[in-house]
Amino acid sequence: MSSDTGDGTAGGDTPRTMALTLAALYAAGATSGALTLLFPHHAAADEAGLWTNVGLAALGAVILVALASHVRVWAIHIGIAAGTLVITRAVYLSHDAGTFYTYWYVWVGLFGFFFFDRRAAIAHLALAGAAYAWSLDEVGADDPIPRWITMVATIAIAGALIDVVAGRARRRAAEASMQARALAAVSDVAHELARQTSPEGAGPAVCDATARVAGADGVVLWEPGPSGSALVATASTDSALRGTAIPFLSPPAGAVRTFTSGEPWARLEGGDPGEAAPAGSVEGSALFQPVLRDGVPIGVLAIHWRHQVSTIGDDLRRTIALLAVEAAIAIQREQMLVRLERVARTDELTGLSNRRAWDEHLARELARAARTTQPLAVAMLDLDRFKDYNDRFGHQAGDRVLKEAAAQWGSRLRKTDVLARYGGEEFALALPNEGLEEARETLERLREATPMGQRVSVGLVCWDGTEDANGLMARADAAMYEAKRAGRDRVVTA
Repeated sequence: MSSDTGDGTAGGDTPRTMALTLAALYAAGATSGALTLLFPHHAAADEAGLWTNVGLAALGAVILVALASHVRVWAIHIGIAAGTLVITRAVYLSHDAGTFYTYWYVWVGLFGFFFFDRRAAIAHLALAGAAYAWSLDEVGADDPIPRWITMVATIAIAGALIDVVAGRARRRAAEASMQARALAAVSDVAHELARQTSPEGAGPAVCDATARVAGADGVVLWEPGPSGSALVATASTDSALRGTAIPFLSPPAGAVRTFTSGEPWARLEGGDPGEAAPAGSVEGSALFQPVLRDGVPIGVLAIHWRHQVSTIGDDLRRTIALLAVEAAIAIQREQMLVRLERVARTDELTGLSNRRAWDEHLARELARAARTTQPLAVAMLDLDRFKDYNDRFGHQAGDRVLKEAAAQWGSRLRKTDVLARYGGEEFALALPNEGLEEARETLERLREATPMGQRVSVGLVCWDGTEDANGLMARADAAMYEAKRAGRDRVVTA
């Protein structure tokens, strides 16, 4: 991924590093300038002025070191320009067209091309060239044009070489940093998946890792919704986006396009004007990576940047592809956990809630009844002489009775009622918002609907507003056994 830093720098170096490097050049100039004055030099040189130049260079070095932690890039540009003027003053005060002070201009070019982009470096080279031309004119050089051309060409060539070398070094450093972040991100996601015990946590871990490695402003994991008519945001770095949907029949959106084709798709440099962005998505550039299982799309990992992105490097694309594999594992794990949870809460034979799920349902219904002050009826149903039936016709026939009874009773209940297989041939039933009379009518209908010539004994109670779940179930169980003692095939109210 590449983008314009906007401050004229080549990227990768801090203003503090630039300030300390420039301070070193100032100090080197002050030291070498002082040494030249201690040895024989041009007779016409202004020694007093040159010593003040040495002092200015030393002062510049001290200021840059002192302010290195707080300096801004624009101040570095001013520092380079000031250094160019100090060099020019030294050339002027030497009154010698061939003075070695002119070689310091090369330092300006090398610094500019190493730390700044080409436009900024060329601007500093132009300033140095103009200053050198002025100094040659002032000292009355015999051959100013050849001297100027030689010096400026030397600076330009050296700067171009530095630009190439620095660019290559920065690219390698960026690639190494990207690879390190990629490995760390994939490792983090793998560890997060291993730690997850709930189906909801894996998707956000993938999104967070992808945002971190890509330097993205937002990441969304899209999956087909339950209806199959839209992609739904099942995880996102922005919690407000979770649950939003993009219909498959909507105008072409990146996520839908990628899910349909199974191929990655990038929206660069501000995007495709024809693309419909989902509500709340980040404007700008984006990469849509398909999440595949056995080559079939099961989701889309969408990465968004607010700024314009001109290219997305191969390393980043490969890393995001690896994270998409982790996303596929996360989706598969989530589906597996959901299935396991469903199995753990469902009776395999009848498809009803099992004892564990019943206990949770009853606790919620008691809390709701306490909150709303509405009645709650609870019943225990036990098939009569079911053991004898099993012994006579076999367990397979007994299983058919249980399945048919669950189906017949369930079809005669409201959606808000809860029917569960409590154990063996026993069933539990919660009837929210029904008093004893209404509940008794419901249970009489269930008793009459008992299939395959079977009969059922029912114990019915109504919550008294204070007892706990165990006490309520104990009363319902006692009422059911009273129905057994009273001749079976009846509803007994406690």
